[in-house]
Amino acid sequence: MTHRKEDATKMPNQRPTHQEIAARAHQLYVERGRLPGHEMDDWLQAEYELMQLPVRMLAEMEPPPPILKGKPRKKSIIDVVRAAMY
Repeated sequence: MTHRKEDATKMPNQRPTHQEIAARAHQLYVERGRLPGHEMDDWLQAEYELMQLPVRMLAEMEPPPPILKGKPRKKSIIDVVRAAMY
């Protein structure tokens, strides 16, 4: 799957563009052997995958270190996402 490389360091908080969804849907169509009749399925799958991308990126990040040594840190959003995904 192709991801937006320019967005890899910043967390996008917007919906994927029409062109991004169309490109991924076409890729799914090609991967299925170019069989017709699944246009809506491909579109919805592509949209879902692209909308989940920021969550996956969060799960792969390292949580921040504690501010003060010896003092436990509060859970970060990264901890919460990892717990939800795994």
